[in-house]
Amino acid sequence: MGSFARLLREPVVHFLFIGALLFLAHRLIVGDPRVVVVSGGLKADVERRFRDETGRAPTEAELQTALDRWKRDEALYREALREGLDRQDATVRTVLADKLRARAAQQTPAREPTDAELDAWLAAHRSQYETPLRYSFEVVAFPKSDPEAETQRSTYRRALADGADPKTLGRPIAGGNLTRDKLAAKFGPAVSESMCNLPLATWQPLETGDSLLLARVNRIEGGLPSREAIRATLVADWVAARKKQAADDFVESVVARYRFEEAP
Repeated sequence: MGSFARLLREPVVHFLFIGALLFLAHRLIVGDPRVVVVSGGLKADVERRFRDETGRAPTEAELQTALDRWKRDEALYREALREGLDRQDATVRTVLADKLRARAAQQTPAREPTDAELDAWLAAHRSQYETPLRYSFEVVAFPKSDPEAETQRSTYRRALADGADPKTLGRPIAGGNLTRDKLAAKFGPAVSESMCNLPLATWQPLETGDSLLLARVNRIEGGLPSREAIRATLVADWVAARKKQAADDFVESVVARYRFEEAP
């Protein structure tokens, strides 16, 4: 009896006794962590997911198979948490962090942006939607090596002014659809600048180092589209940016709750 009394006074016995009490209290308050409750709501959710995947309601056997699969996955998931695999695996940590971000983004109230908000977005992100201007043109060249080049160009221009079809006037017509930079590379900067400022659909005289030209710009494409022309894209981008900002704000608020200390 004296030996038992001395044993009870040992610190290690006190420690084990306190540990047993804490374990018992945890079981009474929280319950057995290896007891998984399969509620009616869970069964309904498993059935709904089966419908979403197959397009039909499950049979009784199929529903039971799906529930059994859920039970296996849940048991493995809880066991992985018990072993701390969520903290040891960088991929798992990233997936869980991304899920929190996605949830924060999804919880952002959906609404349609106003026209003013879309205009502000378009102005602030112009480079995302603007494309280089492209000039659809035609050119007839009269080489300066021909002494009659100036006369020939004048005659040709008068015929065009009288309504002649340039295809019937006996000279090759070059054409293209080029940006300002490509025009400069082809004809030189001076001609490129002049061509980009020509009135549409009118033949005008231009000149390179070796040729007299008649040029016509038929169409200009590109630039910054109007808000209405790309409204659907603008709305989608604006909503996505709003959700991302909400997720970023959520992340900052979570990080602010923690204190990080450097350890040697």
